[in-house]
Amino acid sequence: MLSRLAVLPAILTTLLLVAGCSLSASAVKPPQGETEQVAEAAWSVGDHEEAARLFELAAARDPNSVTALIGLGKSYTALSQYNRAQNALYRARELNRRNPEVHNQLGNLALQEMHPKTAIEHFDEALRLDRNNLVALTGKAVSLDYLSRHAEAQEVYRRALQTWPTNFPLLSNYALSQVLGGGIGAGTKLMEELLRDPAHGDTVRANLAIAYALDGRERDARAMLSGLMSDSDIEASLRHYANARKDYLAGKPIGYMIFQ
Repeated sequence: MLSRLAVLPAILTTLLLVAGCSLSASAVKPPQGETEQVAEAAWSVGDHEEAARLFELAAARDPNSVTALIGLGKSYTALSQYNRAQNALYRARELNRRNPEVHNQLGNLALQEMHPKTAIEHFDEALRLDRNNLVALTGKAVSLDYLSRHAEAQEVYRRALQTWPTNFPLLSNYALSQVLGGGIGAGTKLMEELLRDPAHGDTVRANLAIAYALDGRERDARAMLSGLMSDSDIEASLRHYANARKDYLAGKPIGYMIFQ
C-alpha cells in the first residue's frame, strides 16, 4: 500500500494545513501565555514534533485548555500517533462539544485512519455547529470521494465554492472529484489551469498526475510526479494508478484505491 501522503499530498492539504519552510521553534522559549501561539506557528510550517512538544507544555499548564488539546490532537495525527491524538481529542470534546474544530480534527483523524464513514459523522457534527465551516465541508467531500460517492462530494464542493470561489485546495480537490466521477475532461482542464498559478501551482501536480494516469497519459503523469517523490516511488505510484485505471475504464468505483 502506498503512503496516502506520498501519493496524494494535494488532497489532504486543506485538512492538514501544512505550508512554508521549517521553523526552528525549539530555539524559542515563550512566556507562559504564548506557548500555544508558538506551537501553532510550529504547526503552520510543518514542524509537527515541535508543535506536539509545545502543546504538551500548554496542556500541562492548563489541563482544561481545549485549544491545547486540539493542537495535540492534530499534531499527533500528523505524526501518525493516532491513539495519542484520539485521547487528546476525546478530552477536548468532553470539555467543549460545541467547538467545531474538535469535530473537524476527529474527522481528520478518522480519515487518516481510513475510516471515511466515521469521518463524515464528525464533519457533519462540525457543520451542525457551523454550516459554512471550510475544513468540515472539505473533509466531508474528501470522505465522500473516498467512498466513491462522487456526485455527493461534488455537491459539497460546490456548496463550499459558493463561499470560497477562489480557494485553491478546494478547487484542486473538486477537479479531482470530477475526474474520479467520470468527468475527466472538465477535471483535467481545471487542474491544468490551477497549475499555472505562480504561488500554488505545484501543489496540484499530484492530483493532475492521477488525472493523466487515469486518462492513459503515463508520460505526462510521470512528469507531474517528478520532484515530488523518488524514482522508485514514482514507478510504484504509476503501477498503482494503472491498476486503478482498469477499474475506472470498467466503470467500477476507485475512490478507495486512490485514497489508499
